[in-house]
Amino acid sequence: MNESDLNRPNRWTWLSYAYAMLVVAGISYLLFDIPIQVSDSYGNLVAASGRTMGSLVYEQFHGRGFLRPFLWAHIRFVYDLSGGNYYMWFRGWHVGQVALLTLLFVRLVKPRTAAAAAAVTTGLAALIGLHTFAGTILEAFPINAYMTILICCYFAADLALSPPRWWRDVAAVVLFVFAALSVESGLLIAVVLVAAYLAGARGVSRWGIAVVVLLVAGYLALRFAVLDVGTPGLIERSSGFGFSVLEPKDLESRFGERPTVFYLYNIGTALLSVLFSEPRAGVWIAARNFLYGDELSIALVANLIASLLGTLVLMWYAWRRREDWIARRFTRDDQLMAIFVAVTLANAVISYPYTKDVILSPAGIFYAAAFTVAVKALVETAVISASRVRVATLTMFLVVLSGAWAFRAMAIHIALREVASVVRNDWVYIDDWIKNQGLHPDAAGLALKQRLQTDAILTHPARPAVIGDWVEWFREP
Repeated sequence: MNESDLNRPNRWTWLSYAYAMLVVAGISYLLFDIPIQVSDSYGNLVAASGRTMGSLVYEQFHGRGFLRPFLWAHIRFVYDLSGGNYYMWFRGWHVGQVALLTLLFVRLVKPRTAAAAAAVTTGLAALIGLHTFAGTILEAFPINAYMTILICCYFAADLALSPPRWWRDVAAVVLFVFAALSVESGLLIAVVLVAAYLAGARGVSRWGIAVVVLLVAGYLALRFAVLDVGTPGLIERSSGFGFSVLEPKDLESRFGERPTVFYLYNIGTALLSVLFSEPRAGVWIAARNFLYGDELSIALVANLIASLLGTLVLMWYAWRRREDWIARRFTRDDQLMAIFVAVTLANAVISYPYTKDVILSPAGIFYAAAFTVAVKALVETAVISASRVRVATLTMFLVVLSGAWAFRAMAIHIALREVASVVRNDWVYIDDWIKNQGLHPDAAGLALKQRLQTDAILTHPARPAVIGDWVEWFREP
């Protein structure tokens, strides 16, 4: 297949896009069932609506621990667009982000053959089923900043892997600035671009890469030397360690004099979490249950099987391509694999202050992309194999692999329905929540509360609950 054929969509490409839209339709139906959340979302909307866009962004340049001015500008932008129809606009925005991310996923893996199209189905299950992705669709603040970064990461990869054009350099610079000032993981845009360039991609030129690297240095200088924003400390929030979650005071007492130990633990467990789904947010759940004789749930076992087999496929692909990599001969699929490795390492490093599944979502989406191209190669190997035993073995392996990831994808759909019920219950007791938080909303804040509560309970009432013993199969401990 020559270069022009590689870049020309065919029936397998359009079938993959059609399947991706079916996946988006299923998620969208459930996302539209979730009202705007009370926790974070209501308070953030009150804060965003009570200031002008300029003052809101200015204040975020002088916060402590976080530097996210464009996130707040993003919230205010959609708030103004909504014209008071908050539910439809913020949920619609969320659905639009999921659709865009999914389309970018298919664009990146470029399915042009039957094997590639088959791999896309399993790859999409990995994309939405991986635990790092759950926080980007189960929560909104009221705009999930991590979902925004995922889209930026895929856009950056697409720019880097495309034919060189001058405007791609400009787009890469703008994308980095927006992402880095939206949430800290936006710095990974630079990692995507540099990794792709080192693997031979030239969509963004060396001058574009140089500007982005200089902007990284400028960001660090601005954050630590000029604004003195710093990073979250041990007392900022609870975090997993070992078999349990430690509260800030416990983290301070245990690691206050040697925080490096805690930070190294977070980096190491973040890497393992992406590759094997254990530990989760720093907590060794499966190991704890096994050692203490607790039941290993079906969901937990399925997660471990899916990630273990998926990572084995990635390792097989790397071993198969090792000679070409040593000779610095990289295909587009190899470049995606290089981006995955670089982003995973960098994502783990920037996760050092505390561990949380959703923080690792950039590594997770590139895991799904790399996994897809590796599965494609495995399917192609099975097709051309002359040995019936080998074909049968690979077929059984692929059945178990795809089944495990399909199970994880189903679990996120059930979780979406359950989150909708929890959020509606929260709105019933919104007044108690406001009191417990020590908030004192003004007249505008109370009017916003009333509108959101009406949307959650009356305008968009709950759908029938999903019941049955089988639902327990998909619940994680």
